Amino acid sequence: MATTTHASAGSTMYARALAEAIQADGDDPGAGKALLPGVESLLESFAQAWETDNSFRGFFLSTDVPRAEKEAAMNKLVEGRFPKLLGNFLRLLQHKRRLPLIPEIAIAFRGIVDEALGRRPLSITTAVPVPESDFREWVRLAQQRVGSGAVVEHIVRPEIIAGCIIRMGDEIADVSARRRLADLKKKIIERGKQHYALQS
Repeated sequence: MATTTHASAGSTMYARALAEAIQADGDDPGAGKALLPGVESLLESFAQAWETDNSFRGFFLSTDVPRAEKEAAMNKLVEGRFPKLLGNFLRLLQHKRRLPLIPEIAIAFRGIVDEALGRRPLSITTAVPVPESDFREWVRLAQQRVGSGAVVEHIVRPEIIAGCIIRMGDEIADVSARRRLADLKKKIIERGKQHYALQS
């Protein structure tokens, strides 16, 4: 999901409230937990549309569009497409003018689902796409190292030039060429400063 990379305390509060409502829905708590991945996927799709579709986002942010028209549009959007609790949640955000928080809420919700289901997300960032066979091998190795709960995501970012960046939770292993070039540049600058200090 695109540009947003972290969640604020307020967004996390909304995400946790949604997750708790889903898990508490019905007589069987296990059934509610089983619904979390599906809601997560729909919430991330909505957040992706919010971040990438200017006309979609602009409609709900416009001060020229009457509130009743926005509410009608939201009702039409969620009816039959989203589970009832998620639809009500999106209606609430729209009513409170909190839809701009949706990308952060989606990130926070993913973290909550990871915790609830025992998932251990691991991202591998490379400069270029990799063959499917390589990705399957990454998944196998990740699950071998950290357990069957490892969920591997591959991200392509040409700006790292070469190598890869591996992240699991707050732990980051950066073996990219960009990192090596940045370290080299830092050493060159520091060496230049030392040389200047000796000459002065």
